[in-house]
Amino acid sequence: MLGSPKSHQSRTIPIPRSLASELSELVEYKKAEDLLFTTLSGTPLRLPNWRRDAFHPTRSRAGISNQLRVHDLRHTAASLMIQAGYPPKMLQEVMGHASITTTLDLYGHFYPGDMDRYADRLDTAIEEASTAKIRPTETGEGEAGEASGR
Repeated sequence: MLGSPKSHQSRTIPIPRSLASELSELVEYKKAEDLLFTTLSGTPLRLPNWRRDAFHPTRSRAGISNQLRVHDLRHTAASLMIQAGYPPKMLQEVMGHASITTTLDLYGHFYPGDMDRYADRLDTAIEEASTAKIRPTETGEGEAGEASGR
């Protein structure tokens, strides 16, 4: 991308080794300042011309519904990262969200197994707390915290 993203924060996006291997063939004869993906005439590839010249024709040839948008690819990538085990904070960084709240609002439902596991841990913590002996306060008034009105 030429220039900064909308957040104006640069970020590094990890890619799988299999993709890095394929890309290495494309960069073999390029200089560091050369663009990797360009139009056929060598100019910078912009979303509108990429969508028109590459995405739409490829989507049609693959028999994929015209309902699939470019932005849907971003959501697919995020769900694959979650499936691969990316924790929410790492996903936030990769997706470029300023807030973890945004990440969890958009993708939190993809973590149901983890949420169930942590809910079970909460049950265990509650059980351990309820079986623990509670010491009376120094004033001798009931359970801890009652004397101070907590």
